[in-house]
Amino acid sequence: MLIKLFHFLVLLSFLLAGSVCADQYVTWKEEVKLNDGRIIIVEQRKRCEGASTGGGYASCIAREAWLTIDLPEFSPQSIVWHENLAPMVLNVTTGKLYVIGWPPTEREFHLYGSERPPYFGFVWENNRWKRIPFTEIPEAIYDANLIIGHIPKSGKDYVNLDEKLGGEMKGGNARRRIDPKFVSNLN
Repeated sequence: MLIKLFHFLVLLSFLLAGSVCADQYVTWKEEVKLNDGRIIIVEQRKRCEGASTGGGYASCIAREAWLTIDLPEFSPQSIVWHENLAPMVLNVTTGKLYVIGWPPTEREFHLYGSERPPYFGFVWENNRWKRIPFTEIPEAIYDANLIIGHIPKSGKDYVNLDEKLGGEMKGGNARRRIDPKFVSNLN
């Protein structure tokens, strides 16, 4: 009987430890202002490690990120961008849809080829995302317009533009504009 109880307690401790260390998925919708003046609603989803939503806004290491975008001029269905980067820009310029992401840690930096500066561009072409070199990212979309250094506080599933532009959601530890001369401490 004691051996069965011991095995049960060991199994229970493994299950509890696994749930504490498990990744957390965080999803919210946010208003995003595009260069042409339109404000659209984008769904952002992150698979987070180390997420904590204590008293205010939280941060996490976004090991994966998804953006769900509805722009009928590019696709009648929702467009989904999914990468192992933190998305910072979603914008339209010269008739093309772009997403720019940056690596949250050295792991992702190496996964995407250790490029400098550490910004990774994607353009929507032929109903799929195509990775582009940094030199092809238009300067017109260098300003970040997505929540990047934070996740909304626990239970918040919608963030409007005013909330993003002021208070704790502004800036944080994330870069707010792409800088071609930026040198990261990633090796």
